[in-house]
Amino acid sequence: MNSLRGWVIAAVVFAGAFLVWNVLAGSLSALLLLFMAVLLSAGLRPIVDRMHKRMPFGVAVGVAFGVLMVVIALIGFVLVQPLGAELVKLIQAIPSYASSLQQQFGVLQRYLKEDQMARQLASVFATSAGTAVSAIGPYILGGPRLVATLIGDTLLIVLLAIGWTLSEDELARFVLGLIAPRARGDWQDTFADIHLRLSAYVQGVVLNGTIVGVVMCASLAVLGVPYALLLGFIAAIFQAIPMLGAVLSGPIILIVVLATNGWEKMLIALAIFVVVQMIDQNVLSPVIFGQSVRLSFLLIILATVIGGTLLGITGAFLAVPAAAALQVLVVRIIAPAISRANGAGTSGDASK
Repeated sequence: MNSLRGWVIAAVVFAGAFLVWNVLAGSLSALLLLFMAVLLSAGLRPIVDRMHKRMPFGVAVGVAFGVLMVVIALIGFVLVQPLGAELVKLIQAIPSYASSLQQQFGVLQRYLKEDQMARQLASVFATSAGTAVSAIGPYILGGPRLVATLIGDTLLIVLLAIGWTLSEDELARFVLGLIAPRARGDWQDTFADIHLRLSAYVQGVVLNGTIVGVVMCASLAVLGVPYALLLGFIAAIFQAIPMLGAVLSGPIILIVVLATNGWEKMLIALAIFVVVQMIDQNVLSPVIFGQSVRLSFLLIILATVIGGTLLGITGAFLAVPAAAALQVLVVRIIAPAISRANGAGTSGDASK
């Protein structure tokens, strides 16, 4: 009878876990949008709090997000038209750029004709580069649908962020009310620390990406590289993925420069890109982020790889702030609870 009961309990637990997993998997996109909204709210909350000293909280939230929407609209007005024009030109020129890449690698092949292995590698690179550039075309042609989706998701994220900001304090009080009084202070400090790290991370990412994007755009424009604005925008966006963003944006930028301007300017662009990334990793990022996020290099890489593996580019973008929040939760709540439990167990065994 006990054996049957155990099997029934195990089956119920398994079924419940399977149901929870399916629910989470089905709502994953919604949860990702919510997390982005929480990040946006955390980034704007310091501004809202400063404005709240002079006006009611709801008005401060409305003004802060209203200004944000105006800024987004202005940026869109200034950047979307030229970015769209460059994207259209790039789409139309993909076949010729594929041929140009093959010619460029053919030149390299002739220089390396005495080295059989190098010649084979150059041939492989020429073929694969041409195939890759040609393959990008069909995906970029879905641009209008992608733009519509991005606009819709952005509006939804802003609305969720407004709702989260308005209800965040009340939600925190509700959650703290469910916690035992002796542990309430620890949880309150945990929530405050998580909020501080997320806010610092969002502000740092925006500032860091803007600096890198502007520098790359200006450098490529001075070199006379077409699509300098588009390539600078790509560098800025991928800069939000710590450590690995350059690995993703660098090849895109260099392939376009190679296809449009040849090896000489590609090597110059490579040198500029390497210098910019070195300055960013050793000067900009430490100054911008400081000690506010407090994540080790290993944890950043591990979180980014896991997030990218599970959820693609979106997961890589969101992995570091999620890891920062999880680290605070582990250090402030979970680890002390385990230590107290082990200490209680040890003292109990000793008393016996």
